[in-house]
Amino acid sequence: MRLYWKLVFEIPWTEPKLDWLLKEFRLIVNKSIRVALEQRLHSRMRLARVAYAGFGREHNIYKQYIPSAFDFALRILKTYRRRFKQGKTASVPYVRKPVLVAENQSYRLDRTTGRLRIPIRGTEGVQLVLPLSEWHRSILEDPAWALGSLTVVPGRVVLAVRRTSPRAYEPVSAIALDTNEDSLDGVAVGSARARLTSLSFLGVREIQARHFRRRRRLARAKAQDRRVQRRLLARESARERRRVKQRLHLVSKRLVQFALASKSAIVLENLKLPSLHGRSRRMNRRLSSWPNREIHRQIEYKAALRGVPVIKVNPAWTSKTCPVCGARRRDRVGKDFVCLICDWEMDRSRFSSRGRCRRMPRPCRSR
Repeated sequence: MRLYWKLVFEIPWTEPKLDWLLKEFRLIVNKSIRVALEQRLHSRMRLARVAYAGFGREHNIYKQYIPSAFDFALRILKTYRRRFKQGKTASVPYVRKPVLVAENQSYRLDRTTGRLRIPIRGTEGVQLVLPLSEWHRSILEDPAWALGSLTVVPGRVVLAVRRTSPRAYEPVSAIALDTNEDSLDGVAVGSARARLTSLSFLGVREIQARHFRRRRRLARAKAQDRRVQRRLLARESARERRRVKQRLHLVSKRLVQFALASKSAIVLENLKLPSLHGRSRRMNRRLSSWPNREIHRQIEYKAALRGVPVIKVNPAWTSKTCPVCGARRRDRVGKDFVCLICDWEMDRSRFSSRGRCRRMPRPCRSR
């Protein structure tokens, strides 16, 4: 399994040559979009056959950037064509912000000092010194991480790195979790016994509700000035995203460390929410802001880095089937499950996690 990561560096933006290069790359991308749409081109090879020679004569830049611009344009067009095919509203894409995407053959990076050379044309180039933190150095000094593409926008450099994930160990126990709005609840199942466990989201739900009220208040206060309103709402949304992500990182890191120490497999539900139609606006907002996919993403990539096995199981009927007599309830009312046949009772979140453990192969299955 290949793992990909992004290293983000904030840099001072004082080099006019680099500014010119980003605008030139953006121009090539927009031209490539128009050519691919007019001639119905879907592959980089066909687009290069049609446009590479002309773009090479018109733009005096490092020639390796032109195929990178083709890739960038075709990725944008793929989303546009999918939406157009589905009958959704889609305008012809146009890149407005200056950007540069360079493959790993185009730039040179000293992984020890952080000195980066970006070519402009021929032997002409720009040199930058990336501010390396201890975390950046721990990745760049590890030869297992290979360098990928480089993305440059004004004031920021994003470096993609990749590696092969370590082989997952054979688990001796399992941690089955149910993802709720404000916690991960479940059971830790070993060879001897099972015990209940819970990981709080550290107030994520309260943070989301607080920022939602702030955004609504700001939208009413600045309703007459859309420019100021848009800036204030964007700042509030960005702050909410950062606070939520930081707390989810703490939760996922703690879970993976515990699983690694106990040689456990992490069992998550392969949850796919149906369409949001048929619910109230309030419920749709709650489900849309529920960070279940983000917490699962963080758990999966951190577990892959440490060699912790993650198993996704189908959650169907796990919160409605009695583990004692096998009877199923059609309804799902309340936080506790009570069997109508044998009167067995348990918290529904932990009970459904116990049911997911039974869908795993041994030795992680509950006895």
